[in-house]
Amino acid sequence: MDTINTVAHKARLLALVLPFVLGACGGGAATDTPVAPVAPVAQLQAGTWVVMGSSTAAGAGAPAGKGWVALVGAAYAARGVQVANIAQGGTVTYEGLSASTAPVASRPAPNPALNIDQALSRKPVLLILAYPGNDTAHNYGPDETVNNLLTIRSQALAAGVPVVVTSSQPRNLSDAQLTQLRAIDARLSANVGPCFVEVRAALAGPDGRLAPAYDSGDGVHPNEAGHEQISLAVRNTLDSGRCIKLPN
Repeated sequence: MDTINTVAHKARLLALVLPFVLGACGGGAATDTPVAPVAPVAQLQAGTWVVMGSSTAAGAGAPAGKGWVALVGAAYAARGVQVANIAQGGTVTYEGLSASTAPVASRPAPNPALNIDQALSRKPVLLILAYPGNDTAHNYGPDETVNNLLTIRSQALAAGVPVVVTSSQPRNLSDAQLTQLRAIDARLSANVGPCFVEVRAALAGPDGRLAPAYDSGDGVHPNEAGHEQISLAVRNTLDSGRCIKLPN
């Protein structure tokens, strides 16, 4: 009888503890690696979203008002979102760094009109970083790009501003450079987690370059359909609730 009572007691304890164990693991699936802590999801209020980046974010390749930033802004305008787009064609990540950053030889200085200082001066509730390939086209190494983007992101997070980071985009580059883009994306995804937006795969053809269906004609900038794909990817990330919680 004592043995039966002991077994029953252990079964009751297991039933109480098991849901907490599974919840801590993210569900019932087995895993061989520890689950990294997940940062709390920020609840956004209505306000300004700032976009930093280069020519695609500035709308290159699409008709006026049809660039992906404009499409994203229109999608959330009814929720009290205003988008400040300070992206500019030809920009590299060094130009997005704070003016307080130490100069780097043979690299551009931070641009006060479009860098993180400028972005934060607008009191944003969200920052979107979109530098899809100019660094690599200028033969900057992946370490430079990743470090710069994470530095910009860290400054925004320290100011209490959530950050979304878009991936690279396929473009007319060498095979070695395309491999670098994939490496940059992998590292950014690992660091940014659910706030990383994958767009390259949706736009790429079989050779890893911009698919003809999404090419504006220069092998670099997506056309209107390509911008729609980027907008969809960004909105899917935002709507998922895993990166941020949108205003009602």
